Parts: sequence; C-alpha cells; structure tokens
Amino acid sequence: MSRRAVRAGVGLAVLYVVVALATERVASRPVLPLFDGFAPPTPYSWVNPPPARAGDNVVPKPVERTFPLGPDGSPASNASTDDGQAIVGLDKGSVPAQPPDTGVTVRIVPTDPATLGPLPPGMRAVSNAYQVMVSYLPSQVPVTRLAVKGTIALTAAEVGNRMLYSADGWTWEQRDFRPYGTDQGVFTELDAVGWFLVATSSAPRSPATTDGLKVFLLVVGGLAPVIGAVLVLTLPSPVTVAAPTRPGPRSRPAPKKKGRRRR
Repeated sequence: MSRRAVRAGVGLAVLYVVVALATERVASRPVLPLFDGFAPPTPYSWVNPPPARAGDNVVPKPVERTFPLGPDGSPASNASTDDGQAIVGLDKGSVPAQPPDTGVTVRIVPTDPATLGPLPPGMRAVSNAYQVMVSYLPSQVPVTRLAVKGTIALTAAEVGNRMLYSADGWTWEQRDFRPYGTDQGVFTELDAVGWFLVATSSAPRSPATTDGLKVFLLVVGGLAPVIGAVLVLTLPSPVTVAAPTRPGPRSRPAPKKKGRRRR
C-alpha cells in the first residue's frame, strides 16, 4: 500500500472521529453518524414553542380514535397523533366489556407543560405533555384505569432521561421507560389515564451552539463521501508486476559415443 493511500485512510478516519464526537455532543448520548443523506430530522412540534422555534413551529393537534367493544372488551389497537409524537397502544381487554356500550374512544390532547403543575426540582420538559383520555361509547362513561396494561410512546425535542406521569395534571411521578426509534423516543406502560411527558435533568444548551453543530454535521456528512471518492479516484493505479519465471531444468550435455577400437 502506498503512503498516499495510508494518508487518505488516516485522514478519513480522523474526520469520522471528529464528526462522531460532535454528533454525540448534539445528541447527548453515544451515537455513530451515518452519512446517508442531507435531510435534517423533522422539527419537533410544540404547543408553546421556544423563541427560537416561533417562526417555523407547527402546533400539534389533538386526535380521537374509536374502536369496537366486544364480549372480551377492547381489541389490541393503536391511536397516534398525526405527527407521530404520541402513540397510545391498547392490549386486548385493556378496556373491559360494559353492555350496552359497543365502542371505546381514545383521545390524545397535546398540552403545554407550563399550564400544568410544576415539575420535580431540577427537571425541565423536553416534550409536550400529552393527556390520554379513554371513554365508553355511546354512554361516554370515562375509563380511569385499564384492566390490561397498554403502552404510551412519546418523542421529544431532545434526549430526555425521565418519563413523568400525572393523574391530576398537578403532581408528577417518575415512570420506568425504555428508548425507541431515532427521534429521542421513549415509551412506558399505560395503566391509567392522565398526562405524560418527557423531561431531562440536564441544563439547556445554547440554541446558537446547537444549530452550529447541526450545520457542521450536515456539511461534513455531505462532503465526507465526496472527499473519499476524490481520494480514491486520484490514487495512482497499481503497477502490474510480472510473475517471476521459474527456471527450467538444466540441460545435460549429450554423452559422447564410444567408437570401436581397431585391432
């Protein structure tokens, strides 16, 4: 391998490490950057956006889904907001049968966390609060607790390390959760209706710093494949070396013919 090829490989490796460190700083967790496109992630939709997002924010809308109710209760089903930021999953029998009701309604309402009770000390919201309501049809009798646990999944504007739940919209408690997806998503068990949100204990970053790092990652992510291709195309072609010829067997001199002696 030529020295030029070695230098090119080392340069790309250093570039990848720099981008990986910057990506980890933006994402607040160890991740590996993948140079597979130029499109940034979809901006988070806030009920009450921060000042930096006031110009391009799309206010999320509530959603209501209706499911049939049979002798075994509600079927396994999902209700999701149009932007996919909140998904409620019911298991089979989560809502028990209640004749003569024939259906169940799941309603998800995005809410500004600032209009609810204060979060635990040191916590700040990194998502909207989502109120989950369940009721029978046509009686409209509310369901406060589920007979079989379901799930609720939320995405956030940045990585969170807490999932908070409030039954009354005022007092909050922490819930065990697990991450999902690629947009700072988390999910937890759903056993009762109420409000859910994603929070973090880390201090907020400066918007200018975060935006600068994102632009840097987008630019480098787009240029890295181009740089690699240029380096490969400009490397000198390998010189074909002829295989050494194997020496053949040495030829022995022909034996001399012995003549007959004359008497």
